Amino acid sequence: MGLILRRSVKIGPVRVNFSNKGISYSAGIKGARINTGPRGTYVTIGTNGIYYKQRIGEYVNQTHQPTLVQTPGMHTITSAHIDQLTDVDSKAFIDELSEKAGKVSLVTWLGIWPMIAFVTLLSINSFTSRETLLQAGGLRKVATIDSHVGSNIRSLPNGDSKVLRTTKYAEEFTLLDETNKKWLKIQFHDSVGYVAKKLARIGVKEDPREVSSEFYSTNPYYLLILGSGLLFFAGLIFFLSKRDKKRFEMELHYEMDDQMAILYKAFALHFSSFNSSSRKWQYLHTRNNEDWKRNAGAGKLINRIPIASVLAHKTPIRYFKTNVAMPYIKLKNTELFFLPERLLIRRGNQFAAVFYKNLVIENISTRFIEDQVVAADALIVDHTWKYVNKNGGPDRRFNNNRKIPICLYSEYTLSSRTGVYETICTSRIGAFDGFSNYLNKIGQLQSVMHSGVQIN
Repeated sequence: MGLILRRSVKIGPVRVNFSNKGISYSAGIKGARINTGPRGTYVTIGTNGIYYKQRIGEYVNQTHQPTLVQTPGMHTITSAHIDQLTDVDSKAFIDELSEKAGKVSLVTWLGIWPMIAFVTLLSINSFTSRETLLQAGGLRKVATIDSHVGSNIRSLPNGDSKVLRTTKYAEEFTLLDETNKKWLKIQFHDSVGYVAKKLARIGVKEDPREVSSEFYSTNPYYLLILGSGLLFFAGLIFFLSKRDKKRFEMELHYEMDDQMAILYKAFALHFSSFNSSSRKWQYLHTRNNEDWKRNAGAGKLINRIPIASVLAHKTPIRYFKTNVAMPYIKLKNTELFFLPERLLIRRGNQFAAVFYKNLVIENISTRFIEDQVVAADALIVDHTWKYVNKNGGPDRRFNNNRKIPICLYSEYTLSSRTGVYETICTSRIGAFDGFSNYLNKIGQLQSVMHSGVQIN
């Protein structure tokens, strides 16, 4: 076991820590301290506070409200512009993350693209094409057999010579000579033959010109230059990848006290329960239904799509390191990353973050007229008809009227005063309850930290 050297000196609110791993700096209070040093950034979460580069300030009342874009009878369910979503406590974190994500990859621009340009230019200047004439084309005379019983092709222009083959009616041959009064000289395979002049007619045919193209190298050193160039770029890309890793690397190391650790143990378990739901949807639009008779009696029409992806862990950018699971939900044009203390939102290369104390999750059970295949874990509570009467019975005027199940689903709305507004739905009742309750508890704990109330 190696010896560990550790010594610290306090200078005002800042403590300087000396160890055999380097020098680090820490600031904060007992139970909530952030450390920055040679191995990255460390966030301590405890009952007394959470710190990340700056002390958590009091929440500032924002004027941005959830966006409900209204067209006649229609509501668009979406968050506000991503620039508005970040709460004041997350600004430093988002600034650093956005700065990392906005950097240009050296591997891409100085390694991969130049390598592609090198191979392309080398190949263009090392290869050319040439054409080989297969058939000159143009007009040629032909002899067409005009006898319905065919004709004999003989080796010499007389009736006593050897018969090479008997032709069929309308069979065509290239005419080589027609000066003989009784016989036509024709091309027969790679040789010649003769057919009786009275059994054939002479005509003209136009043949197309046929050529073949082939590429060949004009540079005898092409393979040597190509191999040397690829070897050079392989080394360059390896070097640039090391530089990129240093430029893009961002590390969040979480340390939790006993109370937070107990609370966090259920984090992955609750999220896996949500992920186990057979169907998960995102709501995009809602509008009032004016033609309820032809829409199974529904009072509201909802435009929903399946949630694109749900993963137990995914990092927001390349080279992002963390020692905790980061559950991930991919919505349309929006990605959600659930950190231990805040929700991280990504759209394209833009980011926003909201602490859980500023996030509201509302849950309701909703009856949904399911006109698609019913999920295996869905609870069917009733039935209706595609075309329904006021009394709930089927409209007999429609021959193709079919019975439609009514399922009980769980609907969750995530919102914040900064403009977050997303609605998801699960086919299994309560699938997101455990995870949302966990996030609410974290939010309550964060609020208590700010209020200064002692936690027992």
